[in-house]
Amino acid sequence: MKKLRLFAFAILLLVGFIRPYKVYAGFPIGKYRDLVVPSFNYYTQTNHYDVYGDYVKGAPGARYTSMSANLYLGYGISRKLDLIVSIPYLYQVNTISAGKSIISQGAGDMVAGLSYNLVNYSFKRFLSVQVSGVVPLYTAVNGTSALGLGDYGTEVKLMFCGALPDFIADKGYFNTEAAYRRYFNFQGPDQVSFLATVGYPISWHNQVSFDISIMRSFSPNKSFNINYNAERDYAFVKPQLNLGHTFTRRFSMFLGGYYVPYGINTGLGYGGSIVAIIKL
Repeated sequence: MKKLRLFAFAILLLVGFIRPYKVYAGFPIGKYRDLVVPSFNYYTQTNHYDVYGDYVKGAPGARYTSMSANLYLGYGISRKLDLIVSIPYLYQVNTISAGKSIISQGAGDMVAGLSYNLVNYSFKRFLSVQVSGVVPLYTAVNGTSALGLGDYGTEVKLMFCGALPDFIADKGYFNTEAAYRRYFNFQGPDQVSFLATVGYPISWHNQVSFDISIMRSFSPNKSFNINYNAERDYAFVKPQLNLGHTFTRRFSMFLGGYYVPYGINTGLGYGGSIVAIIKL
């Protein structure tokens, strides 16, 4: 069961790299246990969806590319209460036309908070709640920044996860999350998101998982920005396929790939991620 929890937690760290802080799962870490999770994500787009969800072809030579490294730290304060901190570093290239690019880099939005396990069902399934704060680690100039919205925020998330029911499969796990996030700005945004994941072992040391995430961000500011970190009003649906391998009880690695088949006022892009899970 401990191995199952670690597997599921690790796989879910591959999920939300449209936003690097979307990485938390509802599996308790365990009292006095530590998780260190470095990760790398790549994302690129040339086309986008307008405010009506219609496909818009990008200008010739235009492309947006983002590479990010993220450090996730988790500490089990007790069997039910965990402390989590996530710190991203971004490197972005906005190519406006052939031979003309704008490069931005630096720390993004730090997310820190507490996760509490409300109920466990025979240590097979867990219902948890998480409350987090969002802190920008950069300075916004005139209220704007390529590294993020530049505003403080807070998030409340409800998570239900665990082993798949026996009538579905005798192995595997699932995770579902519903979250609400608010940024402290008159433009917002207010964000609601949903995530569902199903994972299944394909051998003793390997597993595969599939997840789908849905995000809706509401703001009176409807302007489009090819840099997704600086957008306020948008929506997307994003499926992702993940593969994982466990080398030892304390070290695992995971690969994931995703695509955005539909969105509103956001990019039509694809990307991939590499995650290492270190259990101390």
